[in-house]
Amino acid sequence: MMKFIQHTPTQLILKHRPIAHWLIGSFLTIVGLVIIILFSKASTFTCERMQASQGSCELKHSYFIMSKTIIISIKDLTGTEVVISHSRGIDSFFMRQPHYQLILLTPTEKIALSHYGTMSREKQDIMADQINIFLNDPHESLLVIERDNRWLSYLIGGFFIIVGLLAQLSQIITVTFDKAVDSLKIERQGLLGNEVVEHPLDEIVEVKLNTSSYFNSKTILYQVVLVLSSGENILLTSNSSLGKARKQKIVDEMTNFLSET
Repeated sequence: MMKFIQHTPTQLILKHRPIAHWLIGSFLTIVGLVIIILFSKASTFTCERMQASQGSCELKHSYFIMSKTIIISIKDLTGTEVVISHSRGIDSFFMRQPHYQLILLTPTEKIALSHYGTMSREKQDIMADQINIFLNDPHESLLVIERDNRWLSYLIGGFFIIVGLLAQLSQIITVTFDKAVDSLKIERQGLLGNEVVEHPLDEIVEVKLNTSSYFNSKTILYQVVLVLSSGENILLTSNSSLGKARKQKIVDEMTNFLSET
């Protein structure tokens, strides 16, 4: 938001602090990190059979910063079942349809093959058939099943992080009109450095309010612009926003200041 911080007969100073951008950027960055941490999961189920009744299966759950491994003897693995699950992956988190999850059965416990279900029961049934065929066929020596959605979590989470970081790069802008030295000075301060631009006051021919519309004609955004005698337009903020009355007041104050002798 741009505010007047000094107004004297010879000097007018305004400062724009993009606090909303910083807050939104921080929020989006946190959301991106949460998505990556919570949804970056992969499961690998590997069974190796040495002899007809000897061998073991390894179920490895990989998370963002850690992993967990469960060892199951083949003779203890009695079968599988597909159940309705409340755990969902990032690709279908907001879908209302039933989700299905494959469960490994042992005499003492039920173990989920992966931490998230899918909307497609067919995918779960295919994996269940692969495991059951392996268990019932003593000639099968190796079975490997992988479930990995980390690339999607990284893609979605990374998008939020990049957008959030870009928003946090928004600059503090200080605009100084100084009649004592006949100068317009615009200072931009940001994480990537500072920039100072100066022009003589007599080069300013107009202060106006630019308008633009998005999505539909009812959504109109506004931006304060200085027009120089060279035809150059100086945008006092990096983007347009709502709030016509507040920005029109800024335009009027600047115009009155420049017209006073």
